[in-house]
Amino acid sequence: MINMKDIKKLDTVEIENKIKDLKESLLKAKISKLNQGDFDTNTFKKIKKDIARCMTEVNSRGRE
Repeated sequence: MINMKDIKKLDTVEIENKIKDLKESLLKAKISKLNQGDFDTNTFKKIKKDIARCMTEVNSRGRE
């Protein structure tokens, strides 16, 4: 889980790259869920929240 303080320290390009990485890990988690059948759903929630935090920071920087 990423803290908002850590996100604010990053450059906008770095945050956008982090979003791409998180989306890839979300896809990999979905694939592993399909293959294994038994998977912790909290992982999906954590990844989605991290993506939302990053998107919030990118959007707030765009308004400034």
